[in-house]
Amino acid sequence: MVRDRAVTGSRGGLARTPGVGSAGLGVLVGLAVSLQPAIALLSVVCVGVAFLGAAQPWLLVVGMWAGILFDRIGATGMDVGRLPVTASKLSVVAGVALWAVHAAVSGARPVRWHPVLGAMVGMVATMAFCIAWAGSIEVGQFDLAGLAMMTVMVALVYAVLREAPLRPLYRVLGLGLVLVLLSSLRSAGAVPAGARASGTMGDPNEWATTVLLVGPFVLGGLADDPGRGVGPLRMALLLLVPAAVLASGSRSALVVGALIAPACLYLLRRRFRELVLCAAVAAAGAPLVLDVEVAMSRFGLLMQRLFGGGSAEDASFTERTELLHQGVQLFYDHWFIGAGPGMFPIATGFVSQAGTLRPAHNTYLQIASEQGVVGLVPLAIFLVTVMATLRRGFVGARDAEGRSRVLGIAVGLAALALMAATLGLLTFAMAWLVLGIGLAVVGQATDARVVAR
Repeated sequence: MVRDRAVTGSRGGLARTPGVGSAGLGVLVGLAVSLQPAIALLSVVCVGVAFLGAAQPWLLVVGMWAGILFDRIGATGMDVGRLPVTASKLSVVAGVALWAVHAAVSGARPVRWHPVLGAMVGMVATMAFCIAWAGSIEVGQFDLAGLAMMTVMVALVYAVLREAPLRPLYRVLGLGLVLVLLSSLRSAGAVPAGARASGTMGDPNEWATTVLLVGPFVLGGLADDPGRGVGPLRMALLLLVPAAVLASGSRSALVVGALIAPACLYLLRRRFRELVLCAAVAAAGAPLVLDVEVAMSRFGLLMQRLFGGGSAEDASFTERTELLHQGVQLFYDHWFIGAGPGMFPIATGFVSQAGTLRPAHNTYLQIASEQGVVGLVPLAIFLVTVMATLRRGFVGARDAEGRSRVLGIAVGLAALALMAATLGLLTFAMAWLVLGIGLAVVGQATDARVVAR
Protein backbone atom coordinates (compact mmCIF):
# COMPACT_ATOMS: atom_id res chain seq x y z
CA MET A 1 0.00 0.00 0.00
CA VAL A 2 2.81 2.37 0.82
CA ARG A 3 4.43 1.61 -2.47
CA ASP A 4 1.18 2.21 -4.32
CA ARG A 5 0.74 5.56 -2.63
CA ALA A 6 4.27 6.56 -3.47
CA VAL A 7 3.73 5.73 -7.10
CA THR A 8 0.38 7.47 -7.14
CA GLY A 9 1.82 10.50 -5.43
CA SER A 10 4.72 10.74 -7.82
CA ARG A 11 2.37 10.52 -10.78
CA GLY A 12 0.24 13.22 -9.32
CA GLY A 13 3.32 15.41 -8.95
CA LEU A 14 4.26 14.75 -12.55
CA ALA A 15 0.76 15.51 -13.65
CA ARG A 16 0.81 18.80 -11.80
CA THR A 17 4.28 19.80 -13.08
CA PRO A 18 3.26 20.31 -16.77
CA GLY A 19 0.43 22.53 -15.60
CA VAL A 20 2.84 24.73 -13.69
CA GLY A 21 5.27 24.70 -16.63
CA SER A 22 2.50 25.60 -19.07
CA ALA A 23 1.36 28.45 -16.86
CA GLY A 24 4.92 29.73 -16.58
CA LEU A 25 5.39 29.47 -20.33
CA GLY A 26 2.10 31.28 -20.86
CA VAL A 27 3.26 34.11 -18.58
CA LEU A 28 6.54 34.42 -20.45
CA VAL A 29 4.79 34.45 -23.83
CA GLY A 30 2.31 37.04 -22.57
CA LEU A 31 5.09 39.29 -21.34
CA ALA A 32 6.97 38.93 -24.62
CA VAL A 33 3.88 39.80 -26.65
CA SER A 34 3.05 42.80 -24.48
CA LEU A 35 6.60 44.18 -24.52
CA GLN A 36 7.77 43.35 -28.06
CA PRO A 37 4.89 41.91 -30.12
CA ALA A 38 6.80 41.99 -33.41
CA ILE A 39 9.76 40.09 -31.98
CA ALA A 40 7.45 37.62 -30.26
CA LEU A 41 5.57 36.95 -33.49
CA LEU A 42 8.83 36.55 -35.41
CA SER A 43 10.12 34.15 -32.76
CA VAL A 44 6.97 32.02 -33.00
CA VAL A 45 7.28 31.93 -36.79
CA CYS A 46 10.97 30.97 -36.58
CA VAL A 47 10.20 28.18 -34.11
CA GLY A 48 7.45 26.91 -36.39
CA VAL A 49 9.71 27.00 -39.43
CA ALA A 50 12.47 25.23 -37.51
CA PHE A 51 10.05 22.51 -36.37
CA LEU A 52 8.74 21.95 -39.89
CA GLY A 53 12.26 21.91 -41.32
CA ALA A 54 13.42 19.32 -38.82
CA ALA A 55 10.27 17.21 -39.29
CA GLN A 56 10.11 17.48 -43.11
CA PRO A 57 13.69 18.02 -44.33
CA TRP A 58 12.72 18.57 -47.98
CA LEU A 59 11.25 21.89 -46.83
CA LEU A 60 14.82 22.96 -46.05
CA VAL A 61 15.54 22.83 -49.78
CA VAL A 62 12.46 24.98 -50.43
CA GLY A 63 13.83 27.48 -47.91
CA MET A 64 17.22 27.56 -49.61
CA TRP A 65 15.57 27.97 -53.00
CA ALA A 66 13.53 30.92 -51.73
CA GLY A 67 16.58 32.42 -49.99
CA ILE A 68 18.59 32.30 -53.21
CA LEU A 69 15.73 33.56 -55.36
CA PHE A 70 15.20 36.59 -53.10
CA ASP A 71 18.84 37.04 -52.17
CA ARG A 72 18.97 40.70 -53.23
CA ILE A 73 15.95 41.48 -51.08
CA GLY A 74 17.36 39.46 -48.17
CA ALA A 75 20.64 41.34 -47.79
CA THR A 76 21.17 42.12 -44.10
CA GLY A 77 23.80 44.82 -44.48
CA MET A 78 26.16 42.87 -42.20
CA ASP A 79 29.53 41.42 -43.16
CA VAL A 80 31.58 38.56 -41.73
CA GLY A 81 35.21 38.93 -42.71
CA ARG A 82 34.25 41.25 -45.60
CA LEU A 83 31.77 38.63 -46.85
CA PRO A 84 28.17 39.93 -46.96
CA VAL A 85 25.52 38.10 -44.93
CA THR A 86 22.50 37.43 -47.16
CA ALA A 87 19.31 35.41 -47.11
CA SER A 88 20.82 32.60 -49.17
CA LYS A 89 23.77 32.17 -46.80
CA LEU A 90 21.52 32.23 -43.74
CA SER A 91 19.21 29.64 -45.31
CA VAL A 92 22.14 27.27 -45.91
CA VAL A 93 23.47 27.70 -42.36
CA ALA A 94 19.98 27.10 -40.93
CA GLY A 95 19.60 24.09 -43.24
CA VAL A 96 22.81 22.52 -41.95
CA ALA A 97 21.70 22.96 -38.33
CA LEU A 98 18.18 21.63 -38.84
CA TRP A 99 19.38 18.68 -40.93
CA ALA A 100 21.82 17.78 -38.15
CA VAL A 101 18.92 17.80 -35.67
CA HIS A 102 16.79 15.64 -37.97
CA ALA A 103 19.64 13.18 -38.59
CA ALA A 104 20.36 12.88 -34.87
CA VAL A 105 16.70 12.21 -33.99
CA SER A 106 15.71 10.00 -36.93
CA GLY A 107 18.97 8.16 -37.50
CA ALA A 108 19.22 9.31 -41.13
CA ARG A 109 22.65 9.43 -42.75
CA PRO A 110 23.89 12.99 -42.15
CA VAL A 111 26.41 12.99 -45.00
CA ARG A 112 26.57 11.18 -48.35
CA TRP A 113 29.52 11.25 -50.68
CA HIS A 114 29.35 11.55 -54.46
CA PRO A 115 32.03 11.83 -57.20
CA VAL A 116 30.66 15.27 -58.14
CA LEU A 117 31.40 16.48 -54.61
CA GLY A 118 34.94 15.15 -54.97
CA ALA A 119 35.34 17.14 -58.20
CA MET A 120 34.05 20.27 -56.45
CA VAL A 121 36.51 19.82 -53.59
CA GLY A 122 39.24 19.58 -56.23
CA MET A 123 38.13 22.91 -57.72
CA VAL A 124 38.16 24.57 -54.30
CA ALA A 125 41.60 23.19 -53.48
CA THR A 126 42.98 24.32 -56.83
CA MET A 127 41.60 27.82 -56.38
CA ALA A 128 43.13 28.03 -52.90
CA PHE A 129 46.51 26.95 -54.32
CA CYS A 130 46.31 29.54 -57.11
CA ILE A 131 45.43 32.26 -54.60
CA ALA A 132 48.39 31.31 -52.43
CA TRP A 133 50.70 31.24 -55.46
CA ALA A 134 49.57 34.63 -56.78
CA GLY A 135 49.05 36.26 -53.38
CA SER A 136 45.57 37.42 -54.41
CA ILE A 137 43.73 36.68 -51.18
CA GLU A 138 42.30 40.21 -50.99
CA VAL A 139 40.33 39.81 -54.23
CA GLY A 140 40.20 36.02 -54.47
CA GLN A 141 38.66 35.26 -51.08
CA PHE A 142 35.14 36.00 -52.30
CA ASP A 143 35.16 33.35 -55.04
CA LEU A 144 36.98 30.90 -52.78
CA ALA A 145 34.53 31.30 -49.89
CA GLY A 146 31.59 31.24 -52.31
CA LEU A 147 32.69 28.04 -54.04
CA ALA A 148 33.42 26.36 -50.69
CA MET A 149 29.94 27.25 -49.46
CA MET A 150 28.40 25.98 -52.70
CA THR A 151 30.15 22.64 -52.07
CA VAL A 152 28.60 22.48 -48.61
CA MET A 153 25.18 23.34 -50.04
CA VAL A 154 25.37 20.66 -52.76
CA ALA A 155 26.37 18.05 -50.16
CA LEU A 156 23.54 19.17 -47.87
CA VAL A 157 20.86 19.11 -50.57
CA TYR A 158 22.02 15.70 -51.81
CA ALA A 159 21.92 14.23 -48.28
CA VAL A 160 18.51 15.74 -47.50
CA LEU A 161 16.77 14.64 -50.71
CA ARG A 162 18.44 11.30 -51.41
CA GLU A 163 15.57 9.38 -49.79
CA ALA A 164 12.99 12.16 -49.45
CA PRO A 165 9.72 12.48 -51.42
CA LEU A 166 10.30 14.59 -54.52
CA ARG A 167 6.77 15.15 -55.80
CA PRO A 168 5.86 17.61 -53.01
CA LEU A 169 9.14 19.45 -53.61
CA TYR A 170 8.51 19.83 -57.34
CA ARG A 171 4.91 20.94 -56.78
CA VAL A 172 5.87 23.61 -54.24
CA LEU A 173 8.74 24.86 -56.40
CA GLY A 174 6.48 24.89 -59.46
CA LEU A 175 3.80 26.93 -57.71
CA GLY A 176 6.41 29.30 -56.29
CA LEU A 177 8.04 29.78 -59.68
CA VAL A 178 4.70 30.53 -61.35
CA LEU A 179 3.92 33.20 -58.74
CA VAL A 180 7.37 34.76 -59.07
CA LEU A 181 7.16 34.80 -62.87
CA LEU A 182 3.71 36.38 -62.77
CA SER A 183 4.97 39.02 -60.36
CA SER A 184 8.02 39.77 -62.50
CA LEU A 185 5.93 40.14 -65.66
CA ARG A 186 3.47 42.39 -63.85
CA SER A 187 6.37 44.52 -62.59
CA ALA A 188 7.85 44.61 -66.08
CA GLY A 189 4.63 46.17 -67.35
CA ALA A 190 5.08 49.04 -64.89
CA VAL A 191 8.68 49.94 -65.82
CA PRO A 192 9.45 52.74 -68.28
CA ALA A 193 9.38 51.96 -71.99
CA GLY A 194 12.61 50.40 -73.20
CA ALA A 195 13.51 49.00 -69.76
CA ARG A 196 14.34 45.33 -69.19
CA ALA A 197 12.75 43.09 -66.57
CA SER A 198 15.15 41.87 -63.90
CA GLY A 199 12.79 39.78 -61.72
CA THR A 200 14.08 39.08 -58.22
CA MET A 201 17.76 39.04 -59.20
CA GLY A 202 18.25 42.74 -59.84
CA ASP A 203 20.00 42.05 -63.15
CA PRO A 204 18.19 41.15 -66.42
CA ASN A 205 20.85 38.68 -67.58
CA GLU A 206 21.05 36.86 -64.24
CA TRP A 207 17.25 36.76 -64.08
CA ALA A 208 17.03 35.25 -67.56
CA THR A 209 19.68 32.70 -66.58
CA THR A 210 17.67 31.75 -63.49
CA VAL A 211 14.52 31.28 -65.55
CA LEU A 212 16.29 29.14 -68.15
CA LEU A 213 17.84 27.01 -65.41
CA VAL A 214 14.87 26.52 -63.09
CA GLY A 215 12.14 26.38 -65.76
CA PRO A 216 13.22 23.12 -67.46
CA PHE A 217 14.25 21.62 -64.12
CA VAL A 218 10.75 22.09 -62.65
CA LEU A 219 9.02 21.09 -65.89
CA GLY A 220 10.96 17.83 -65.86
CA GLY A 221 9.72 17.07 -62.36
CA LEU A 222 6.10 17.84 -63.21
CA ALA A 223 6.02 16.27 -66.69
CA ASP A 224 4.89 12.83 -65.52
CA ASP A 225 3.43 13.79 -62.15
CA PRO A 226 -0.03 12.12 -61.99
CA GLY A 227 -1.38 14.47 -59.32
CA ARG A 228 -4.52 16.53 -59.82
CA GLY A 229 -3.89 20.21 -60.41
CA VAL A 230 -0.39 19.63 -61.79
CA GLY A 231 -1.57 20.13 -65.38
CA PRO A 232 -2.31 23.86 -64.92
CA LEU A 233 1.11 24.27 -63.31
CA ARG A 234 2.80 22.70 -66.34
CA MET A 235 0.89 24.92 -68.76
CA ALA A 236 1.55 28.06 -66.73
CA LEU A 237 5.29 27.35 -66.74
CA LEU A 238 5.28 26.59 -70.45
CA LEU A 239 3.72 30.01 -71.10
CA LEU A 240 5.51 32.11 -68.47
CA VAL A 241 9.12 30.92 -68.89
CA PRO A 242 9.55 32.16 -72.50
CA ALA A 243 7.60 35.32 -71.62
CA ALA A 244 10.00 36.09 -68.78
CA VAL A 245 13.03 35.52 -71.03
CA LEU A 246 11.60 37.88 -73.66
CA ALA A 247 10.84 40.53 -71.02
CA SER A 248 14.43 40.37 -69.77
CA GLY A 249 15.74 41.52 -73.15
CA SER A 250 18.77 39.22 -72.78
CA ARG A 251 20.05 38.35 -76.25
CA SER A 252 22.11 35.40 -75.12
CA ALA A 253 19.09 34.08 -73.21
CA LEU A 254 16.97 34.33 -76.38
CA VAL A 255 19.49 32.21 -78.27
CA VAL A 256 19.85 29.67 -75.45
CA GLY A 257 16.08 29.55 -74.97
CA ALA A 258 15.60 28.74 -78.65
CA LEU A 259 18.22 25.96 -78.38
CA ILE A 260 16.62 24.24 -75.39
CA ALA A 261 12.98 24.74 -76.48
CA PRO A 262 12.82 21.40 -78.40
CA ALA A 263 14.02 19.53 -75.32
CA CYS A 264 11.37 21.24 -73.15
CA LEU A 265 8.67 20.28 -75.64
CA TYR A 266 10.00 16.72 -75.66
CA LEU A 267 9.57 16.61 -71.88
CA LEU A 268 5.84 17.20 -72.39
CA ARG A 269 5.41 14.93 -75.40
CA ARG A 270 2.86 12.85 -73.48
CA ARG A 271 0.84 16.00 -72.71
CA PHE A 272 -0.25 16.79 -76.26
CA ARG A 273 -3.51 18.45 -75.27
CA GLU A 274 -1.72 20.77 -72.90
CA LEU A 275 0.79 21.70 -75.59
CA VAL A 276 -1.98 22.50 -78.07
CA LEU A 277 -3.85 24.60 -75.51
CA CYS A 278 -0.67 26.51 -74.60
CA ALA A 279 0.03 27.19 -78.27
CA ALA A 280 -3.49 28.56 -78.76
CA VAL A 281 -3.26 30.77 -75.66
CA ALA A 282 0.16 32.05 -76.69
CA ALA A 283 -0.97 32.87 -80.22
CA ALA A 284 -4.04 34.73 -78.97
CA GLY A 285 -2.63 36.47 -75.91
CA ALA A 286 1.05 37.12 -76.55
CA PRO A 287 0.53 40.20 -78.79
CA LEU A 288 -1.74 41.72 -76.15
CA VAL A 289 0.39 40.97 -73.09
CA LEU A 290 4.03 40.98 -74.19
CA ASP A 291 6.14 43.86 -75.41
CA VAL A 292 8.93 42.17 -77.36
CA GLU A 293 10.22 45.36 -78.97
CA VAL A 294 13.12 45.74 -76.53
CA ALA A 295 14.33 42.16 -76.94
CA MET A 296 13.93 42.12 -80.71
CA SER A 297 15.63 45.51 -81.21
CA ARG A 298 18.59 44.44 -79.06
CA PHE A 299 18.82 41.12 -80.91
CA GLY A 300 18.63 42.85 -84.30
CA LEU A 301 21.39 45.24 -83.29
CA LEU A 302 23.57 42.30 -82.29
CA MET A 303 23.00 40.59 -85.64
CA GLN A 304 23.96 43.78 -87.45
CA ARG A 305 27.22 44.02 -85.55
CA LEU A 306 28.03 40.34 -86.02
CA PHE A 307 27.51 40.44 -89.78
CA GLY A 308 29.01 43.86 -90.36
CA GLY A 309 25.81 45.71 -91.16
CA GLY A 310 24.45 48.91 -89.69
CA SER A 311 26.24 51.76 -87.98
CA ALA A 312 24.46 51.84 -84.61
CA GLU A 313 26.67 51.60 -81.55
CA ASP A 314 26.29 48.56 -79.29
CA ALA A 315 28.17 49.36 -76.08
CA SER A 316 27.56 45.93 -74.51
CA PHE A 317 28.81 44.02 -77.55
CA THR A 318 31.87 46.28 -77.88
CA GLU A 319 32.72 45.90 -74.19
CA ARG A 320 32.42 42.12 -74.16
CA THR A 321 34.41 41.77 -77.35
CA GLU A 322 37.25 43.76 -75.82
CA LEU A 323 37.03 41.76 -72.58
CA LEU A 324 37.31 38.56 -74.60
CA HIS A 325 40.42 39.77 -76.41
CA GLN A 326 42.08 40.93 -73.21
CA GLY A 327 41.13 37.75 -71.36
CA VAL A 328 42.63 35.57 -74.08
CA GLN A 329 45.82 37.64 -73.97
CA LEU A 330 45.92 37.33 -70.19
CA PHE A 331 45.68 33.55 -70.54
CA TYR A 332 48.54 33.56 -73.04
CA ASP A 333 50.65 35.56 -70.61
CA HIS A 334 49.85 33.32 -67.63
CA TRP A 335 48.82 30.07 -69.31
CA PHE A 336 50.02 27.63 -66.65
CA ILE A 337 48.76 28.93 -63.29
CA GLY A 338 46.95 32.13 -64.24
CA ALA A 339 47.11 35.67 -62.94
CA GLY A 340 45.37 34.74 -59.68
CA PRO A 341 41.70 34.27 -58.72
CA GLY A 342 39.88 37.61 -58.62
CA MET A 343 42.63 39.36 -60.55
CA PHE A 344 40.96 39.60 -63.97
CA PRO A 345 39.68 43.20 -63.66
CA ILE A 346 42.99 44.44 -62.22
CA ALA A 347 45.23 42.46 -64.56
CA THR A 348 43.41 43.54 -67.74
CA GLY A 349 42.78 47.09 -66.56
CA PHE A 350 39.76 47.42 -68.83
CA VAL A 351 37.61 50.38 -67.77
CA SER A 352 33.99 50.58 -68.90
CA GLN A 353 32.19 53.71 -70.06
CA ALA A 354 30.95 54.08 -66.49
CA GLY A 355 34.56 54.36 -65.31
CA THR A 356 34.76 51.02 -63.47
CA LEU A 357 36.92 47.93 -63.91
CA ARG A 358 34.98 45.09 -65.50
CA PRO A 359 34.90 41.33 -64.79
CA ALA A 360 35.34 38.76 -67.53
CA HIS A 361 31.60 38.18 -68.20
CA ASN A 362 32.64 34.66 -69.19
CA THR A 363 33.04 31.93 -66.58
CA TYR A 364 35.36 29.79 -68.69
CA LEU A 365 37.54 32.75 -69.66
CA GLN A 366 37.64 33.84 -66.01
CA ILE A 367 38.96 30.47 -64.86
CA ALA A 368 41.40 30.18 -67.77
CA SER A 369 42.91 33.63 -67.25
CA GLU A 370 42.92 33.58 -63.45
CA GLN A 371 43.92 29.93 -62.83
CA GLY A 372 45.43 28.82 -66.13
CA VAL A 373 45.70 25.17 -67.09
CA VAL A 374 45.95 24.31 -63.40
CA GLY A 375 42.38 25.53 -62.94
CA LEU A 376 41.01 24.29 -66.25
CA VAL A 377 41.89 20.65 -65.52
CA PRO A 378 39.69 20.30 -62.39
CA LEU A 379 36.94 22.25 -64.17
CA ALA A 380 37.04 19.73 -67.03
CA ILE A 381 36.97 16.84 -64.54
CA PHE A 382 33.96 18.40 -62.82
CA LEU A 383 32.03 18.91 -66.07
CA VAL A 384 32.74 15.37 -67.26
CA THR A 385 31.70 13.95 -63.88
CA VAL A 386 28.40 15.86 -63.94
CA MET A 387 27.64 14.77 -67.51
CA ALA A 388 28.47 11.15 -66.71
CA THR A 389 26.19 11.28 -63.65
CA LEU A 390 23.27 12.69 -65.64
CA ARG A 391 23.81 10.19 -68.46
CA ARG A 392 23.82 7.32 -65.96
CA GLY A 393 20.61 8.66 -64.43
CA PHE A 394 18.83 9.02 -67.78
CA VAL A 395 19.88 5.62 -69.13
CA GLY A 396 19.37 3.77 -65.85
CA ALA A 397 16.09 5.39 -64.78
CA ARG A 398 13.53 2.74 -63.81
CA ASP A 399 10.43 4.66 -64.90
CA ALA A 400 9.29 7.55 -67.08
CA GLU A 401 8.94 9.96 -64.17
CA GLY A 402 12.53 9.46 -63.07
CA ARG A 403 13.76 9.81 -66.65
CA SER A 404 11.87 13.08 -67.12
CA ARG A 405 13.25 14.44 -63.87
CA VAL A 406 16.82 13.68 -64.93
CA LEU A 407 16.25 15.17 -68.39
CA GLY A 408 14.80 18.35 -66.89
CA ILE A 409 17.87 18.75 -64.69
CA ALA A 410 20.16 18.11 -67.67
CA VAL A 411 18.37 20.67 -69.88
CA GLY A 412 18.47 23.33 -67.16
CA LEU A 413 22.17 22.77 -66.46
CA ALA A 414 22.93 22.76 -70.19
CA ALA A 415 21.24 26.16 -70.51
CA LEU A 416 23.33 27.41 -67.60
CA ALA A 417 26.53 26.07 -69.18
CA LEU A 418 25.75 28.01 -72.37
CA MET A 419 24.90 31.20 -70.46
CA ALA A 420 28.19 30.85 -68.56
CA ALA A 421 29.97 31.85 -71.78
CA THR A 422 28.44 35.33 -71.42
CA LEU A 423 28.28 35.76 -67.62
CA GLY A 424 30.39 35.10 -64.54
CA LEU A 425 28.47 32.21 -62.95
CA LEU A 426 31.16 30.47 -60.93
CA THR A 427 29.36 31.11 -57.63
CA PHE A 428 25.82 31.39 -59.04
CA ALA A 429 24.02 29.79 -56.11
CA MET A 430 20.87 28.66 -57.93
CA ALA A 431 22.98 26.54 -60.29
CA TRP A 432 24.61 24.66 -57.44
CA LEU A 433 21.26 24.16 -55.70
CA VAL A 434 19.82 22.58 -58.86
CA LEU A 435 22.94 20.42 -59.15
CA GLY A 436 22.45 19.14 -55.58
CA ILE A 437 18.83 18.31 -56.37
CA GLY A 438 20.03 16.62 -59.56
CA LEU A 439 22.35 14.29 -57.64
CA ALA A 440 19.42 13.18 -55.48
CA VAL A 441 17.16 12.81 -58.54
CA VAL A 442 19.69 10.56 -60.27
CA GLY A 443 20.16 8.52 -57.09
CA GLN A 444 16.43 7.92 -56.71
CA ALA A 445 15.84 7.27 -60.42
CA THR A 446 18.42 4.46 -60.48
CA ASP A 447 17.84 2.98 -57.01
CA ALA A 448 15.58 -0.07 -57.08
CA ARG A 449 14.85 0.36 -53.36
CA VAL A 450 13.18 3.75 -53.87
CA VAL A 451 9.54 3.92 -54.96
CA ALA A 452 8.62 6.91 -57.13
CA ARG A 453 6.99 9.55 -54.96
